[in-house]
Amino acid sequence: SQEKIMRYIEDFIGAIKARQAEIASSLTAGNAVNFETYQRLVGQHAGLAEALEVLNNLLKEDDE
Repeated sequence: SQEKIMRYIEDFIGAIKARQAEIASSLTAGNAVNFETYQRLVGQHAGLAEALEVLNNLLKEDDE
């Protein structure tokens, strides 16, 4: 059903944002032991942000 799909989407968005928060917290705490680790974490955060943007654009298209 439509409600079930929207709940899955909301759960997905929540999980992505939670992971972004974990990454940001890890970076803030100085857990990147070297520059490569720092770059990987920043890249993961950016990739998750891009995934949310793609999903948002798809949802906008559905509304139109």
